[in-house]
Amino acid sequence: MFCKALSRLLPAVEAQSIRAVVKASPSTFNLSQSTRCLSYLTTPSQSQKFCAHQLPCSCGCSTKLMHTKGDQELAKFLQQEIGDEKKTVVPGLPSMFDGFSIKCNEAQMILTKKYNDETITITLDVNHSVDADSDAQMVEGSEEAELKSRPSFEVDVAVQSRVLSFTCSFHGVEDDPGHDQNVMPETFGINEVTVYEGEWKEEVYCVAGDILDAQLYDHFMNYLEERGVTDEFAEKLSELCSEYEHSLYVGLLEKVLKFVLRK
Repeated sequence: MFCKALSRLLPAVEAQSIRAVVKASPSTFNLSQSTRCLSYLTTPSQSQKFCAHQLPCSCGCSTKLMHTKGDQELAKFLQQEIGDEKKTVVPGLPSMFDGFSIKCNEAQMILTKKYNDETITITLDVNHSVDADSDAQMVEGSEEAELKSRPSFEVDVAVQSRVLSFTCSFHGVEDDPGHDQNVMPETFGINEVTVYEGEWKEEVYCVAGDILDAQLYDHFMNYLEERGVTDEFAEKLSELCSEYEHSLYVGLLEKVLKFVLRK
């Protein structure tokens, strides 16, 4: 009986003791409480930290991730650059070009036409094809030379499974320092010639254009000219490639901007 009474009495004694301590030292007790509250306010919890990262980015993008200053500066520049470049973009490509049908796959362009019993295919890639046009005058109101795409291109003349193939490239006056000033330089030249059956393979023999007999080289150029691949055609092809490459460039900038803004 004594033990039961003592057990009921102890909680009341402990409560009185705690009240006595608080009453005797109120400043100490309140200070510990205040310190705890201040610590809670100034030291964010894990949930507070998580919520801070859920705030929308100040650059106005759709992501809830925080962009760096460099990201925001890049996005701002890209928006300006895209707006400027779009002013000169030529929309779309023609379906036909000098008798050739056109198909594009990313940076690759394929032109095809029939000539008698032959299928003529011109294949090119506009990647890394743009250089400042050293022969052209400066664009009016600008200190920069006009940029032109002049990619190397393959001309394949196919008759059934046999193919006579020419690898060609653009060249300018600087490619022929000894040229006659009174004679218009050729717009393009033959780099390589080969003949193969079916699909081209690495082991197929090719002859370089610069070691060909001069008369044979001229005959090959005439052969291409009769099939519509002339200097005039090459100049127009360069313009077409320049317009297409420019549209791809603007598209690339737009993709980079969306990546940066996480759109």
